[in-house]
Amino acid sequence: MKKNYNEILDGKLVPKALEIIPVLTVVFYILYSALKRFTDNVQLFWIPFVLFSSNFLILLELVYLIKTKQLNSTKKEFNNLLVQSVINLGLAILIISYLV
Repeated sequence: MKKNYNEILDGKLVPKALEIIPVLTVVFYILYSALKRFTDNVQLFWIPFVLFSSNFLILLELVYLIKTKQLNSTKKEFNNLLVQSVINLGLAILIISYLV
């Protein structure tokens, strides 16, 4: 049974996600930078990695829902989701490279 999420969410999920995800990305990067600068405990770097990974998974889920036609979005919104996904994945890889 395929659900149409547009009826449930009234078509506002993608625009709202595009408003909040960049803000969360910046906040998480500030957290990562502060941890990197003020602490030597490498174990604390798992916190921003988990945050960026969860952000990435949310974006990936939205891209999947759009590609399977369960969510409607414009081409610009879809491209913005892809760019945000790449940025979050890149930052997660940056943190992992610092941990290794």
